[in-house]
Amino acid sequence: MKKKITASLFWVVQASSLLVLFVPFSAGMLALWAVSHFLRAIGLTLTYHRYFAHRAFRMGRVTQFVWALIGCAAMQKGPLWWAGHHVTHHKFADREGDPHSPIISGFYHAHLGWFLNDMRHDHLPESNPVVRDFGKYRELRLLDEYYWAPPLLMAIALYLYGGLQWLAWGFLLPTMTLAHATFAINTINHLYGSRRFDTVDESRNNPITALFAVGEGWHNNHHRYQRSARNGFYWWEFDPTWYVIKAMSLLGLAWDLQPVPERIYREARERTAARVDPEAAEADA
Repeated sequence: MKKKITASLFWVVQASSLLVLFVPFSAGMLALWAVSHFLRAIGLTLTYHRYFAHRAFRMGRVTQFVWALIGCAAMQKGPLWWAGHHVTHHKFADREGDPHSPIISGFYHAHLGWFLNDMRHDHLPESNPVVRDFGKYRELRLLDEYYWAPPLLMAIALYLYGGLQWLAWGFLLPTMTLAHATFAINTINHLYGSRRFDTVDESRNNPITALFAVGEGWHNNHHRYQRSARNGFYWWEFDPTWYVIKAMSLLGLAWDLQPVPERIYREARERTAARVDPEAAEADA
């Protein structure tokens, strides 16, 4: 029953995003969409992904809860569930056992099917490293159990403040765009884009998904070195999540930021040189 309720609510929100066609449009509403989409996206990528799943930096208990709450409002289930399954994804990337590989299970299952319909992914064992290490925080357990509450409260607040217009532009449309921006990392970024590193999986860098998923689109970088606090390894790779983490560190809200090791940059340079001039690269080797 829990699975069916989750799937039904998901599709209701997806379809209801069309309400933006029937309510007034303004630049202010476009700004409302952007704030709702990108703020909650950073909540997901900063906390669910780089913090809970990869321990790319450290932060205090209050800060981790605030960002987890923002991420939970994205309507992509709880932080322990999300991060725990992501750890499994890296363990079996594009091989049997990966919960969302388009190579193994097809595009639809990797994009949405695993999230909505597969009973195998409803629960995580206590031995999962994310559950084991972060499940000790009662507030995170509550978010994981009542993951539907933050998005519901957000939707109610927006409706009470601005009616259908604010609900449509501030919750329904950005929840839909954010869902597909997030899930595109599982699908688009394992099918289309460039490969700076020769990883065992099919991960790829894609600047378009990086834009809408606030830096997560540098996926081949990430699969080559998961621990880094930044997915955009170079200044020209747009990574708003990294900018926020860096700003937090300057304010004392984050510390122990994990850098990209020099050996990874050296590998990138060598592979780039090999592509540009294979004969010279062979001679150097």
